[in-house]
Amino acid sequence: MKRRLGKQIFKNSIIYSIYLFLLEIVVKINTGNSILDWSTLRILISSIIIGIVLGLIMSLFKGKANKIIGTIITFLLSVYTWAEINLFNYLGFFMGIGNAEQGTKIVDYIKDYIQSAKLISLLVLVPFIMYVIYIWWLDGYLNRRKLDKTTVFIFKRDTFGKKSLSLIVSLIIICSLSILYYFSLDAKFMQNKLQTIKNSSLIKTSDNSNLSVSQFGVYTYALSDLAIQAFHIEEDEIEIVETNPNSVNEVVTNYTRTIDDTAWNMLIDNEKDSTLNKLNKYFINRDITDKNDYTGIFEGKNLIVVLMESVNMISINAEEFPTLYKIYNEGISFRNNYTPRNNCSTGNNEMTVMTSLFTINNTCTANKYKNNVYPEAIFNMFNNAGYKTSSYHDYSEAYYYRRTIHPNMGSMKYYNVSDLGIRWNAKYEEWPSDVDLIEKATPHFIDEDKFMVFLTSVTTHQPYTVSSEYGDKNLSEFKEYKYSKAVKRYMSKMKELDKAMELLLEKLASAGKLEDTVIALFADHYPYGLTTSQINEVLDYDVTVNKEVDRTPMVIYNPNIEADQITKYTTIIDLLPTLLNMFNLDYDPRLYLGTDIFSGNYGRAVFADGSWQDEKGYYSATSGKMKYSDYENGYYHENELLEINTEITTRQKMSALAIKNNYFKYLNNGINKYKEIIESEKVNTTSEEITEKESEEN
Repeated sequence: MKRRLGKQIFKNSIIYSIYLFLLEIVVKINTGNSILDWSTLRILISSIIIGIVLGLIMSLFKGKANKIIGTIITFLLSVYTWAEINLFNYLGFFMGIGNAEQGTKIVDYIKDYIQSAKLISLLVLVPFIMYVIYIWWLDGYLNRRKLDKTTVFIFKRDTFGKKSLSLIVSLIIICSLSILYYFSLDAKFMQNKLQTIKNSSLIKTSDNSNLSVSQFGVYTYALSDLAIQAFHIEEDEIEIVETNPNSVNEVVTNYTRTIDDTAWNMLIDNEKDSTLNKLNKYFINRDITDKNDYTGIFEGKNLIVVLMESVNMISINAEEFPTLYKIYNEGISFRNNYTPRNNCSTGNNEMTVMTSLFTINNTCTANKYKNNVYPEAIFNMFNNAGYKTSSYHDYSEAYYYRRTIHPNMGSMKYYNVSDLGIRWNAKYEEWPSDVDLIEKATPHFIDEDKFMVFLTSVTTHQPYTVSSEYGDKNLSEFKEYKYSKAVKRYMSKMKELDKAMELLLEKLASAGKLEDTVIALFADHYPYGLTTSQINEVLDYDVTVNKEVDRTPMVIYNPNIEADQITKYTTIIDLLPTLLNMFNLDYDPRLYLGTDIFSGNYGRAVFADGSWQDEKGYYSATSGKMKYSDYENGYYHENELLEINTEITTRQKMSALAIKNNYFKYLNNGINKYKEIIESEKVNTTSEEITEKESEEN
């Protein structure tokens, strides 16, 4: 019995180590990460460690029970791997504990999710089939026939001797490999030179699941994420260079934006909390962008911001969607704009536009931190300027807690589908009409002297693979196109959104408000319910290249402005500071992690995993490689790439730290407190001067 146990531990350890490593190779193949790099060796080490642990566990089961339980475990491992691969391809991230809430919502669109799976993802079945063949047939066959002398030698002889010796040897191997693995985290030759987060720090955080999986594999990421969430592990301190670029003597021009930091510096001097002061020193040292030729061009006008659900460049079609085409081509359009995918993209990207912050990639930030207060958010900034603010959505709070989130952003009144009295159906396939949204929402704000409105649309939401009211409503209008049925259903829904925008323009014109109103449109994400091959049926560029699938329309429109096409690379995080500058509101640019697009900054689109794109090319954070689009635009030296990556990483991490600590509420309260102290000191000083003067006169 002891001899058989030693043999079984050894055999199980080898089988599960190979099995896990093969699954990790499949993950690399599906995510486009290289197999021939040092991370593969690190993943091999972790696969062996986990494989030995599984081997020890499985040694507790004998005979047929061992085969049955082993088959179930390996099948579940393959299913989990397949789910993670396709979640990455579908939504752009790997699921962890922090974002499991949104990952489980896939049950609502399971058909679309499965249909979107790439054929290559089925490679996860290869290790499973190999396992089943070996464990249920080949192993027994070889033992019976004794055809493989090596196998007979290894498995017939008691390699480990006694039970205790087998366990000791297994533990020694695990400990030795763990030490080697730990060494690999800091070994310079196993570190990507352009990766700004050291692997020893990366393993302590699950904020960037894509980068973690590329370096550690999907199973080590899952285990580290579990430990991080269970034990509240925090990553190493973020190093911040405390130099103040605004303190440098510069030539003051009419465009210079000056901000009095006296109260903020007093807050810093008196703050004892190291985390809050780290945030204070980071934000106060950020650049204050100057004013520019676009500053104040919309001063005093109304503003309507529209989140367009699941919209990409398919919507810019003069024949099929004339209103969207008109707004895009007659407004200020941003031709290289992207909406980065992340966990719960609609809620998080809505939050990004409202605050100009990077959301936290491993959690549904908008929901988890719904009680945070953001004095610098879009509603509060317009409230401060005397506007009547409100927000509207033609669906319920089933996915996002907007009834809490929007007021904490400063919305004076939030209306959902029931508040507006819009006809709707809770069935997932059916989504309300955006035409009804405009019809019901406009009476609430159209008569205000100055209004700022946020509209979140929904009609164009997936699924597109099944029949639905608006997916079928305009289907006949696309008969001449040789597109797939799903694409036609999507375009049918897009018709409804286009009609909604047409109705909005009509209502503004009828009320005499069109010329005094600015409309800003952006998309929350590309249409998830369509595969990349289906999207490629329509568009004239390949969306599978880099992150082109995330290219979306963004436009600022007013009938009195001259049309302009901005080619600078942007994302939706840049929209808010751009609008604040164009409306000439009293704002501090340092509190926004996007940038006014019309400032002198160099345009760069930053994605959730730290990848980025600009006119020179695309940098993949997970592979650590730069792909140049055209060498005529120049190229980056290695130190320049590292500098860019460091700046981006710092921005994302400080954004996450600020959100986790409800920093902007603290900052607003702290600055107001010290402003009051400063004012009171001024009053006291003035009173003393008056008293002194009266005494002299007497």
